[in-house]
Amino acid sequence: LAISLDCSKLVGGRETLDVRMAGVELIVLCAQLSCTAGIVAAGTTARVGTNMEVVGGALRSVRTPTRDKKNENSAPTLPVDDALRHQLFELAFATIDGFRQHLEGNGAESSNDNSGTDSLLTQVLTKVMGELAKLYECCKHDEMSPGVCVLQLDIVIENDDGYESRFLYLLQVIANNAKDDISSRYLNQVQKGVMSLLQNMASNSSLRAFKALTTTSGDYMFVRSNDNEGESFELEAAKVVASAFDSDNLSDEAKVTVMCSVLSHYLKIYGSDKDVMPSDSAERKTSEARYDIVTKVIDSGCHAAANIDATADDKAILDSIWERIVTVVTSLILPPAASRYDGYAHHSKSILDIVAIVLTHLPSRKYASAEPMLEQGANRAVEVAFECIEDVNKPDAAEGAVHVFLACFMGLCQKMPTCSAVTSLTNHILGDAINSKDEDGSVLFSKTQQSLAIAVCESLQTTTSQDLLVGVFPLLCRLTNVENDGLRRVAGRILGGVNLAQAISRERQRAEEADIRAQEVEEENSAMLEEIEYLQAENDELQRQLALFTTEADA
Repeated sequence: LAISLDCSKLVGGRETLDVRMAGVELIVLCAQLSCTAGIVAAGTTARVGTNMEVVGGALRSVRTPTRDKKNENSAPTLPVDDALRHQLFELAFATIDGFRQHLEGNGAESSNDNSGTDSLLTQVLTKVMGELAKLYECCKHDEMSPGVCVLQLDIVIENDDGYESRFLYLLQVIANNAKDDISSRYLNQVQKGVMSLLQNMASNSSLRAFKALTTTSGDYMFVRSNDNEGESFELEAAKVVASAFDSDNLSDEAKVTVMCSVLSHYLKIYGSDKDVMPSDSAERKTSEARYDIVTKVIDSGCHAAANIDATADDKAILDSIWERIVTVVTSLILPPAASRYDGYAHHSKSILDIVAIVLTHLPSRKYASAEPMLEQGANRAVEVAFECIEDVNKPDAAEGAVHVFLACFMGLCQKMPTCSAVTSLTNHILGDAINSKDEDGSVLFSKTQQSLAIAVCESLQTTTSQDLLVGVFPLLCRLTNVENDGLRRVAGRILGGVNLAQAISRERQRAEEADIRAQEVEEENSAMLEEIEYLQAENDELQRQLALFTTEADA
């Protein structure tokens, strides 16, 4: 190991490259051999066999090699002392730490302007990353196991002297030494290797790896980069966080914890949460925001949270998690007044997707928290939609506002159909759409009125509450007389789905049940009156006897 470390630190030209690569390979090989799982955990490396030769200018197979099973079976299996194995692994990993310290302290090689020297260092680091990937495969379930993940509202984990922390520190140093050429459009092989290994660690539920990735990505997970000239190391880190959620090995607890950490960082940039105030340095224009990455994180995280919620007995931490999710959605559908036009114009489709995802997994006990959010979001969207009518320069914002209204109102119809907000919004929007024709026969509806009315009808089609449909039945009938074909058709489809016979039968049954309950209450009342009269008579008799007893006692 000492010789290998010296070889890996050689400084020189191309003639030292093979020696340096052999040094780092041998260091990592010793760590693989001495780990608990052994080198076989890294998989079998394919090699070219000796049964090939050039025939007619082409490489041909001339014979099939056979194994000497006799010698293979006769190989003795030596007992391994676990304490000795651990000491050897610690020694090998300490040597890896020595190589890391060399990369940290020896800046001469990387600071020179010699492009050939930089190329040699890149080749050495590329070799190192390939070997480290094999080492992690050997150690990810033992020496570098992330342990059991518990639900948290943020990734709170301290670096220690454990192998996983030291391994991540090494990756960070390698990434810092893998300086990319400013003119390069793509990541180099070392940077790609670091990203690949971090993704592997994150997929193994390593919160330390996720924390390293989210720290590296910074704002790139939420803010669209102005530099479209090529790949970005920070942006790739953000993408790796989202792609790691596709792993079957990633636990639900890890998904939820990472999602909460990501959402916390989002609130620092765009949120208005009282507990998480946006920092001045992190403020961004809403038009620069991106939601493709965070949508994927929210989708997987909410699904994992719902799985945990279905079986958990203690809901306290889960309630806090759902509240944070609702807070993020609130910041999406209720952007600040200064940027609400940009938010609706550029991100309405993403907002619609995120609202649908959250409402799909939100437990029923949290509907009370979501109802005011959806009601306020729908009202704000209506306001913005009509404000944009007066400004011809905001057609995208008007259309986006309708999309946001659709997301909020459809959520109310599907999850909370009996709430007062559904009835009030329906009466307001459909009533205005109908009355606009009555007020001015030359104008049917404005484009915005039509869009909002159609959005209301499309939402009503998704509800399962017949009571809601029966309540808006008169308005729907009046909509069938408007001159807008689209609005007439959608109103007709809703009316075709209303089961009036069932509704009337149900109401009749309710009335009969109410009469029966009223009769029972009346009978109980009569019985109570009789009981009261009896008790009153008993009381009078007792009072009379008491008076007689008192008189006799005085006499």
